Parts: sequence; structure tokens; C-alpha cells
Amino acid sequence: MKKQLQSMLVDRLRKAKFNKHAGFSFMEVMLSVFVLSIGIVGVMPLFVSSLRESLDIRDQVVASMLAQEGIELVQNLRDNNRVRGETAFQSNFPNSSQDNCRIDYNDSDVSDCNNGHSYTLNLNGYYAHTNSGTATKFQRKITLDFKVSNTQLVVTSIVIWGGGAFPAISDCNTAHKCAYASLILTKW
Repeated sequence: MKKQLQSMLVDRLRKAKFNKHAGFSFMEVMLSVFVLSIGIVGVMPLFVSSLRESLDIRDQVVASMLAQEGIELVQNLRDNNRVRGETAFQSNFPNSSQDNCRIDYNDSDVSDCNNGHSYTLNLNGYYAHTNSGTATKFQRKITLDFKVSNTQLVVTSIVIWGGGAFPAISDCNTAHKCAYASLILTKW
């Protein structure tokens, strides 16, 4: 009987000792939460800056493509004139060097030169200078500069985003939220 009592006591002590160390104390949990939250707070600025950089790069790529598109629209207009048997820079081009022009997919000419037109591109299936659709942060203007007695046309398409004024070509860079493309077209 004595041995049975001793073995029961030893079993109870072992169980009590095991149960005493089975979980975490409140202070240990609080310390773990504190260390974890310090780590998360330290890493959050990296996520925020990474997201900001990703959005800036996306805007830069879209602006570059829109600038290239402006050049291609003018080039397409010249090519269509030639296919119709007309002069390459027909009446659908302004007569002399012009700034602040616009052209869209559905335009048959380069229009709205030097008249204070709003350059905001709206998104309605594609980017355009229309009154319908959702206004975007992108603005595009096209500069036409005739060279060598109207046999060459220098086309420059500038796209800005985030508001502001159109900078000079020399100042057009991502720091100024600007992208441009330029091409010399001939009458061929």
C-alpha cells in the first residue's frame, strides 16, 4: 500500500510539473507580439515604396506607348493620303509649322492646333481626345514642324501625366512625368 501511494504521488507530481510548463505565460505572448509588430512596421515602408515605384513605372510605360501612338497616327494619315493618290501632306495637315495639335483613331486630319484645346486623353475602349469616356491623367500634344520647303515633317508627340504644363523636349523625362517620341516623315 505504501508503494502504491508513493507511485500515485510521483505520477501526480509528474503530471503537475508537465502541466505547469505546457503553455506560454502572458508575458511571453506579449513579448512575441511586440517583436513581431516591430518587424512588420519595419518592413511596411518597403512595401509602400515598392508599390509606388511599380505605379510610376506603369505610368511611364503607358505614356511612352501613347507618345509612340501619336507619331504612328500622323504617319498613318500621311500613308493614307499617298494611297488615295494625294500629296503626302495634304490639306488634312496644317499648312505651316504648328504646335499643340491632336489626332485620334477616328480623325481624318490633324486638328485643333493653337486654339487652347484641352489635351486630356479619355479612356473609352482606347485613349482618345474625345468628350466621352473616363478622363485619365495622361495628356498628349503633337508638334508638327515642316522642314526643307514642305518635303519633310518633324512630328513630335509629348505625353505628360499627373497634371502640370508641357515641358520643353530637353526637359521631358520621367522626373518631370513626361515621355516623348519624335520622327521625321518625308513625302516619299
